[in-house]
Amino acid sequence: MEEKKGMGGMIREKIDSYVNSMTVWKACAATAVFAVLLWVIDFSPIGVTGLLQVTGGANILDFEAGYTVTYAYGMLEALGEAGRSFHLTKIMPVDIFFPIGLMFFLTSWMSLFLKKLTKDGSVLRLLPLIAVVNMLLDWSENIGITLMLANYPERLETVCRVTSTVSAVKMVCVKTAVVVLLMLFVWFVLWKICGLVKLKK
Repeated sequence: MEEKKGMGGMIREKIDSYVNSMTVWKACAATAVFAVLLWVIDFSPIGVTGLLQVTGGANILDFEAGYTVTYAYGMLEALGEAGRSFHLTKIMPVDIFFPIGLMFFLTSWMSLFLKKLTKDGSVLRLLPLIAVVNMLLDWSENIGITLMLANYPERLETVCRVTSTVSAVKMVCVKTAVVVLLMLFVWFVLWKICGLVKLKK
């Protein structure tokens, strides 16, 4: 029990250290990096925009969740050989870094607001971990889709079902993280404007 307590204490200390070290400049830098990654993966010639041109409109499986094996492989078939190759060799390498960029964007702004609104050790300072979990889920989803693409036309049904579940949990996770960030922003604005009592008092 003591070891677990000690480990938990170390984790909380590291979270407090990360939150307390956050500055506007760091958050803005994280935002800039995320914006670049978002443009590359969604709007650049090596991203989704480029894929849509290659496939004639067929999109990637990453935007879906809770799908069946039949639906997933129908989407992979619709991509065509060129589309599957494009997804595997161009989009997937970028999608290694995109979850990291999203994680730092979310945790940076959450931490900046929590630094102002909470004290060390507050349970609310664990909220940025939602973004970390989302990053891990995104990577797991990418691994599953990569296996499906690399082994096509063989149907990896178990991989597909697990990936579908991971994708669904990831979508809930990222939406939760965005809602939490917006709520912290509103709280911060109200505190600034109205002088509401913050948890440091």
